Amino acid sequence: MSLDFVGLTFDGIKADVEYFLRQEHSKGSILYSKASPYGQILSVLENMHQLSFLYLKNSLNQFDLGDANSLNKRYIRNAAITTGHNPSRATSSTGTLKMTIKSSSDIEKDISGSKITIFNRSAIKSKTNSLEYIMNIGSEKTTHNITPNYSFFVPIIQGKWKTVTFTGTDDNYQSFQVSEEGNADVENFNVEVIVDGDLWEIKNHLYEMIPEEKACVVRTGYNGGIDIIFGNGGFGEVPGIGSVIEVNYIITNGSDGNIFSKVMNDWTMIDDVIDGSGQVVDITDLFDITIFTDINFGADGENILFTKNILPMVSNNYVLALPQQYAYYIKRLGVFTHVNAYEENGTIFITVTPNVNLFKDSNSDYFTIDLEAFILDDNEKAKIDQYLKSSGTIQLTRKYKIISPKLSYYAINISYISYSDATDDSIRAQVLSTLSDYFLDLGSGNRIPRSELVRLISTNVKDIHSLDIQFISKKNEDYHLEQKKRVENKLKNLESNLSTTDIKDDPNYNRNKVLGIDPIMGDILFDPNEIPLIRGGWKDRNGNMYSDAIDSLGLKSVNMIKKGTIDRKNK
Repeated sequence: MSLDFVGLTFDGIKADVEYFLRQEHSKGSILYSKASPYGQILSVLENMHQLSFLYLKNSLNQFDLGDANSLNKRYIRNAAITTGHNPSRATSSTGTLKMTIKSSSDIEKDISGSKITIFNRSAIKSKTNSLEYIMNIGSEKTTHNITPNYSFFVPIIQGKWKTVTFTGTDDNYQSFQVSEEGNADVENFNVEVIVDGDLWEIKNHLYEMIPEEKACVVRTGYNGGIDIIFGNGGFGEVPGIGSVIEVNYIITNGSDGNIFSKVMNDWTMIDDVIDGSGQVVDITDLFDITIFTDINFGADGENILFTKNILPMVSNNYVLALPQQYAYYIKRLGVFTHVNAYEENGTIFITVTPNVNLFKDSNSDYFTIDLEAFILDDNEKAKIDQYLKSSGTIQLTRKYKIISPKLSYYAINISYISYSDATDDSIRAQVLSTLSDYFLDLGSGNRIPRSELVRLISTNVKDIHSLDIQFISKKNEDYHLEQKKRVENKLKNLESNLSTTDIKDDPNYNRNKVLGIDPIMGDILFDPNEIPLIRGGWKDRNGNMYSDAIDSLGLKSVNMIKKGTIDRKNK
C-alpha cells in the first residue's frame, strides 16, 4: 500500500496517513486514537509536518516577486543585478569644517615653526553623534603656516577607511567579495581597487572595458557588501598570478552621519597632526572648529522594497535620458523628500527637496520647521550634480539643471463635528500631528487629494464624528487680490461717485479662475517645479491675514471650525 499524494494539501496528506495506518493495523482505531501514546506521537508528527509545509510555502513565496510579502534580500538583489540594476549602498554624509586659530593660542610656543601638517584621511570624531569622519584633503598631506586669525577649510566625509587584500590567480573573470558584519555598510562611492600599486578604474559593466584596460567592476553584493570582478583580457586586464589586489573602502553609518546642529568645538582629533618639528599637536585645543558647510546627504542603503518595485523598469542598457529616469536615479539615494523631473525646450529640470524630516526634532514638526529646510543650497546642488555624473550613464546629448522647488503656500480650513465627550485641544493636537506626518512624507506627484486628508483624519482622530476640508491657495488669492487693487486704484483716480461694479475688469482678468486648487474636486494642484506648503504669513483677497504661527489666536495655516457635537452612542 502506498500513500496517495494526488491532492497536495496538508489536511489531505494527514487523512492519507491516518487511513494508511488504520489499514495496516486491525486495531488502528484504538492504537492511533488521540488518547493513546501512538496517537499523541502521530499528532506531534502531524504538527511538525504542518510547520514544514508552512515554511515551504513561505520560502516559495519569497521567490515570487509578484507577491507583496516577498522580501528575500538575497534573491531580490540577485534579480536586480541580473537585470542590470546595481542596488545603491549607504552613502556618507559630507561637509566642510572651518578651523580658525584661537586668539588665546600662543602660536610660537604651542606650534613649533608656526606650521601644522594634516595628513589625508586623518580621522576626527564628532561629539554630537560619536561617529568618525575622514579629512578628505585631496593630497597626501597639507601644511599650513599659522599666523594670528589664520583660518583654513577641511572637507570631511563620514566613515572609516578599511583595506582588504587578495591575491590574483591569472584566471579570467576573477571575483572577490568584501563584506562587513553587523550594521556596517560599504559606502556606495568611495571604493579603490589597487593592483600591484596601480589604481584601476572602476566600471559599471564588463563590456565597458577595452582590451587589457586596467579596470574592474564593483557592484553591490548579494549580502550587502561589494563584489569586485575583473575581465578576461578582451574586456579589461587579468590580474596575474601572485599579484597583490588591494581594496580600500569606507565603512559608513549612512543617515546617522548627518549633523544639523552647528556647535563650535564639538570635535575630537583621533589621528596625529604634527607641527614644524614633527611633534604631535592637538588642533582641537589650538583652533576653533565650526561646521562651514552642512554635513548632510548621508543616506542608508537602497530600501529592498524600492529595489523590488523598480526591477521591471531597468535593463542592462540603462541610461539617463528621460525625466522620469533622472528622478528615479536620485530617489534611490533615499535622501530627498520630493523629487520631480520635467523637460522644457530640450533641457531636463530636476526639482529636489531635501529630506525635511532630518530637520525635525522633539520640539518641532512640519509647521515649525525653518523654510530653509525645503530649499537646496548651491553646495547641495553640486553634490547632486556630482552624483549624476558619477553614474556614467548620462546620455551625451542631454542637458539637465538642478533647481530648488518653488514654494506655494496654502491654508487649510477644517469644519468638523466632534463627540460631546472630546476636548477641542485634544482634537486639534491630533489633527496637526496627522497633517504633519502626511506633509513631511509628501513624496512626488502633482496633486494632494482633499478626500485623502479627510480619510486620514477620520481614521486617526477618533474624537471626530465627521469633517470637511477646504484649501485656500495663496497664489489664487494673490491673483484676485491684484485685480481688486487695480479697481481700487481706478476709483481713487476718479472724481465721480462710481462704485466698484461700474468699473470694468481688466480684459485679462478671469473672475472664475482658480489657481493651485482643482475647482471641482477641491484638491491641491501643483506644477512639477513646485512644492505645496501649509504655511501662513499672507493675506487673502479680502485682507484677512493668515498667521505663520500655528498656535496664534486668529486665522493661521490650519483653522479648526467646530460645527457642533454629537453623543458617541448616537454615532
